[in-house]
Amino acid sequence: MKLLKSWTVYSKEDTQSIAAELSERFSAGDVILLQGNLGSGKTFLVQAICKLWHVSEEVTSPTFTLIQNYSGKFIVNHIDLYRIERVEELDQLGWEEMIYSDAVTFIEWPDKVETILNSFYKINIELNNNTRTFKLFQNK
Repeated sequence: MKLLKSWTVYSKEDTQSIAAELSERFSAGDVILLQGNLGSGKTFLVQAICKLWHVSEEVTSPTFTLIQNYSGKFIVNHIDLYRIERVEELDQLGWEEMIYSDAVTFIEWPDKVETILNSFYKINIELNNNTRTFKLFQNK
């Protein structure tokens, strides 16, 4: 996996600037894994990107629904695997149809699926004292 870029942010406005850059990089068919602790800003980043893509619906954390779908510049699948215990459960969610579509798919808590995906971006978010570090990787 190749490190493409790293940012240190101090505010939500800084995160929105990262979202602007990422919204230009990502395109139809991309899968983006979001790795970070609770409260690290995974959903906030997806919200900021979706806003830039003119998604009119409220973008919320899919922790309890597992999947949220949105329409804007792209179809967006927002998946949260926090409550998934086994990879086999993904078949019931229509997993393959989502990740092999023309949608942009964001996956929070991707540990269970990272090894079964071929091509994806990964964003690691680390909380530090008063900052967050975002690292963008690409796996082709």
